Amino acid sequence: MKISVITATRNNAATLEATIKSVMQQTYNDIELIIVDGASSDNSLEIIASWQQLHPDKIKYISEPDSGVYNAINKGIKMTNGDIIGTLHGNDTFASSDILLQVAQAMSNSDIDFVYGDISYRDKAGKKVRYYSSADYNKSMLRYGIAPPHPSLYARKEVFDTIGLYKESYLIAADFEFFIRLMIANNRPSQYLPLEMVTMSMGGLSTTLRHRIFTNNREKYRALRENGIRVCPLSLLKRYFYIYKFQKQ
Repeated sequence: MKISVITATRNNAATLEATIKSVMQQTYNDIELIIVDGASSDNSLEIIASWQQLHPDKIKYISEPDSGVYNAINKGIKMTNGDIIGTLHGNDTFASSDILLQVAQAMSNSDIDFVYGDISYRDKAGKKVRYYSSADYNKSMLRYGIAPPHPSLYARKEVFDTIGLYKESYLIAADFEFFIRLMIANNRPSQYLPLEMVTMSMGGLSTTLRHRIFTNNREKYRALRENGIRVCPLSLLKRYFYIYKFQKQ
């Protein structure tokens, strides 16, 4: 069972090598890394090419302009040959070397269509500052704008073939809309993996204050309505009461 990891990146030369290395150091061997570079102007391509030469059978890449991160991820999905698909962005790393092994073990159960787990965040100095746990998550929380952390999602390729790719008209909430299709509209069976899967860097688009407060809420409300789920916009504010439950120092 091959696992495809998609890395969307642009001008992340300072952190990209650590991302690639964390994939290549996974103990599960049947993997491929698809790097979708958004026409970087730094030395990202040199880093990518050097690693591709070391692992020509495991690394594929393209470099061209894109219209956003979801456009890049969709390009990567179309390039995959794996049975299972997940993402690891160009400034993030796997939390340990056996993450994909544990994903493969869980997905060996044919009754499971996707898995998700926990993630942590680190500051610029590399210190972990937050931890997001999905241990108590249930799909009813989507109605309040709460989804499992997207970097922990690994789904069968057949899922993407059936329910579609990420909607590129969203700026930061296409992954939330995708979870709605996964968990409510199509009721796909899943399993929570009780482990820290990815360590993320702070400072991405979705973590900036303006986008967290305004763009995020607006797009999540739109995603719910587009999938036939009628909610009061103010109900999305309830998720801030859950933040302290799912996220901790």
